[in-house]
Amino acid sequence: MTKFWYYAFSLCLPWSFIELAYVRQGPTPKEKPYASILYTAVVRGKVALPCDISSPSTDDSAALILWYKDDSAQPIYTLDARKGNVDQAHQSSGHQLENRAYFNMINRPAFLQLDPDDAGEYRGRVDFHKARTVNTVITLKVIVPPKEPIIVDENGKQLKGLVGPFNEGQSLTLTCSVTGGKPRPSLTWWRDYTLLDDNYTFGSDEMVQNKIIIPELERDDFRVVLTCQASNNNITIPSSTTITLKLNLKPIEIEITPSHRPMSADKEVKLTCVTRGSRPPAKITWWKGSEQLATSGGSMITEGDTTTSIFKFLPSVEDNGKYLSCRAENTKVPGSGIERGWNIEVHYPPSVSLRVVSYSKKQDIEEGDDVTFECDIKANPWVNEIKWHFNTDELVSNPSLGVVISSQSMVLQSVKKRFRGKFFCSATNSEGVGTSNEIFLKVKYAPVCQPGQKSIYGVLNKESVQVLCQLDSDPNDITFHWRFNSSAKVTDKILHTIHSNKCQSTASYSIQTDEDYGTLLCWGENTIGVQKDPCVFKIILAEPPEPVQNCSIFNRTEELILVECLEGFDGGLEQTFMIEVYTKESGALHAKVSSPVPVFSVNGLTPGTFYRLLVYAVNRKGRSSIVTLSSSTIRPAEKLTGERAGMLVSSSILAVFIGSTVALVFLVIILIIVIKIRKRRILKAQRESSARDKLEVPLKKNVGDVSEGPDIIPAKNLNRERYLGCKKDPEEKCIQLHVTPSSTQSYFVKEELMISSPSSSKEVIYLPEISYRSPIHNLGVRSQGRASPQPQDKTQRYTASPETGLHTKQQEKNSGQSSQDNPKRGTEEEDQPIIPSMSVLNNKQESAV
Repeated sequence: MTKFWYYAFSLCLPWSFIELAYVRQGPTPKEKPYASILYTAVVRGKVALPCDISSPSTDDSAALILWYKDDSAQPIYTLDARKGNVDQAHQSSGHQLENRAYFNMINRPAFLQLDPDDAGEYRGRVDFHKARTVNTVITLKVIVPPKEPIIVDENGKQLKGLVGPFNEGQSLTLTCSVTGGKPRPSLTWWRDYTLLDDNYTFGSDEMVQNKIIIPELERDDFRVVLTCQASNNNITIPSSTTITLKLNLKPIEIEITPSHRPMSADKEVKLTCVTRGSRPPAKITWWKGSEQLATSGGSMITEGDTTTSIFKFLPSVEDNGKYLSCRAENTKVPGSGIERGWNIEVHYPPSVSLRVVSYSKKQDIEEGDDVTFECDIKANPWVNEIKWHFNTDELVSNPSLGVVISSQSMVLQSVKKRFRGKFFCSATNSEGVGTSNEIFLKVKYAPVCQPGQKSIYGVLNKESVQVLCQLDSDPNDITFHWRFNSSAKVTDKILHTIHSNKCQSTASYSIQTDEDYGTLLCWGENTIGVQKDPCVFKIILAEPPEPVQNCSIFNRTEELILVECLEGFDGGLEQTFMIEVYTKESGALHAKVSSPVPVFSVNGLTPGTFYRLLVYAVNRKGRSSIVTLSSSTIRPAEKLTGERAGMLVSSSILAVFIGSTVALVFLVIILIIVIKIRKRRILKAQRESSARDKLEVPLKKNVGDVSEGPDIIPAKNLNRERYLGCKKDPEEKCIQLHVTPSSTQSYFVKEELMISSPSSSKEVIYLPEISYRSPIHNLGVRSQGRASPQPQDKTQRYTASPETGLHTKQQEKNSGQSSQDNPKRGTEEEDQPIIPSMSVLNNKQESAV
């Protein structure tokens, strides 16, 4: 039996669609042993029904193999080997199987392969030649898989594959149904590889359904795979239908750059709005409050789920404080818009307006009234400076002059005529300067004299003069008054006329006697008041004009000379100015020019000629004294020469400046070098002096001269005696010097400086009696006593040994020098003092020698 199970299991392995359900072994009587097997197979598959044809003994074999189905008495398949071997047996199938059956004896156990159309019980009978018959009962169960499931939406539309698009946030109802299948299948929903729902229902006509409801589609549902799976066995692959959800996604973020920064009015700003997460790409719009802005000058860039909008915004003053925003919306998804914005701050220059807020209740402003101006300002940021202007001048607060300024207000106290003019204000902030409108302050005032009038009139006796009086007032409806005043008389009976402009009056005044010379007064009055100070005109006896002043020639060319002067007093009469031009060489009159003003332009002159110019003034009384000038016209070549001369002068000045600078630098360098050399020499001399600190210098001095001459050493510091012999050389005379401890000695022997430092006790120094000199007076004195023995070699020098105080001989380093270099030296030594070539030791106390 164990062997049978092994064969049965081995037979099932090659057929994946056959399932061994169970084996039932009943009692096997010796007459009819049998085995019972349960098989499960899938329709339209293949089934192998096992049949063990092996004999229990080696000398036996199967003789007849028969297959029966259910209770049929006729076999459905027959293999007859009764007349031969099994391998050569005759096989035949019944009409039920036709040609769909085949008995395979190669495998062990052998099996009957057939296409199961329906389930049933199959019995295989094996008769052996010797052994007993073996029966095998196989119960075949056939499974029918279900059909492919069908998925539909709430509208009954069948879905398969990529479906949608559906909008993010909407609900989705999906119904899956399947028919067929034996047994009835189970119907489940899967999300990717996760079980989503396994609640199915059985309907009529063998239909199975499973409905799922997604209340709100989310971003995670984008491209999700939903599978409806129908299964009624664990042999075959379940039948399924798959859909992939395609979604329209909302934008999830939006950003504006730059944001929350002040903008300047009428200056274009480039703004960038970026949104992400929308599928398909979002549409970006720009808004100012509830007004959508046109973006014709901008650009839109889309990349994946990112959309970028570049917007050029030109803010205005009115935009200050308005809400500027960027909106992103997926037009496929209602209500998907998101927005980002802020209340913009627009900076702009001050907008300034000027108004008069208060003055007198009278309709017109008159002198003495108070006027208040208000400067209205609209600015962002607020202004940091406010200025007030009158005509072209800036006003500052000055209460003494009646101007009081307080920030945006200005008060003119008791206005005067001088305040008649244009007023405006200005304000400044970081964006610029704003200027207000101009207000012309029309101050009405009483008449005043116009400036610049002729005030002196010269009149001859028995003549009359027309005196013009010009007044200024507002209103200009003036009533004129005239008066003559002199020491002799006063009268208001002056004949005068008023001009059509009502601001001028001309008085006709005659001179009959000398008492008629004096002063004419003119004044007026209008509705504002009477003129306070009258216009004064002096009537004098006419006289010739005074000469012109400060004449100068301010331009000249080859043929032109321009002369300008200042006029003098006209003598009370109208004067004319004259210039006469004479050739300087011949004295001939070349031109005579008159002018109402002392400015003359004399043309037509000869180039390169000298002229004499006579300038004077003329009136009816005569002419003034003459002012004489000299000038000349320019030669034709002087133009170019002048330019070249200027260039030469400039070049010369530059050369002098450069040369001076170079020379100064050179002198400074030389001075530095000289100072360094002198410092080195001084340091060298100081080092030499410290090296010879204990040396002594003999003096060239005759013993007989001890009491004579300016180089006498004081007795308190030096005592000397003459010896006939020295310690080393008895033939040589020596001088004994007794030096006190406070002495500092400096000696010269043969022009060589010998130094001895101050000694702590009295010393005795032996020196040859030779010429010596005092270092104080820098003079050499020859001995007048007996002639001292002179050395044969005049280049020998005597040096005091610091150890013994005796003299030793030292040869000059420059042995080449001798008395031949100076042939007169031998004779001059007899009469001239010895002048050393070295200076006395610097900074030494020369107390004794």
